[in-house]
Amino acid sequence: MKKKIIYSIMVAIIIIGCIIIGTMGLKADLTYSKSVKIDVYLGKTFKNNDIKQIAQEVFGKDKIIVQKIEYYEDMAAITIKEENAENIEEKLEQLNNKINEKYELENKKDDMQVTHQPKIKLSSILQPYILPLIISSLIILAYVIVRFRKIGIIKTIGLYILSILTAEALFLSVLAITRMPINRLVMPIALLIYVIVITIVTTVKEKQYNTYQEEEKKKTKK
Repeated sequence: MKKKIIYSIMVAIIIIGCIIIGTMGLKADLTYSKSVKIDVYLGKTFKNNDIKQIAQEVFGKDKIIVQKIEYYEDMAAITIKEENAENIEEKLEQLNNKINEKYELENKKDDMQVTHQPKIKLSSILQPYILPLIISSLIILAYVIVRFRKIGIIKTIGLYILSILTAEALFLSVLAITRMPINRLVMPIALLIYVIVITIVTTVKEKQYNTYQEEEKKKTKK
């Protein structure tokens, strides 16, 4: 009874997740969304949090990324959401004035470099992992076929594939339902889930295989 309830909840989560992905898509992190990057040369050391606080005063409290660039780390790259870049010229003037005041500079607004960055396809996160995943999956399947051939190859392979697909579908569905932004941590987490599922399924199949061997030994003795 408990298993049926758990399976029903899992199916419901996956269905809801698929509907959300199909209609709204997954929510992308600022790094992968349409954004505006503003390069500001300060000519002196600074703290990222100080620049971020100034940028939030100008562009709002939405997520803002501040990075130090150039060899001497005396230039700040401020990345904001594209929708927060309305009236950009006026806001750049405010940003320049606040930074000048904070760091006692005499920079001009026109000294800032503004770059409009397009949305990056989320599939680009997956691309570096495709070949290693294919190779590792083939090696695992080869091991499974050799190791567990006596207890049913098709059922065993089916269990591996179904378990992996279900776990990854649940992971994506949770991301879609909670609207957690997709970032660079998504693939490492997905790979960790992949490894955990394979480890659990292999442990279960090893127990089944050991039981099968014991039964075969008993039959041989008789």
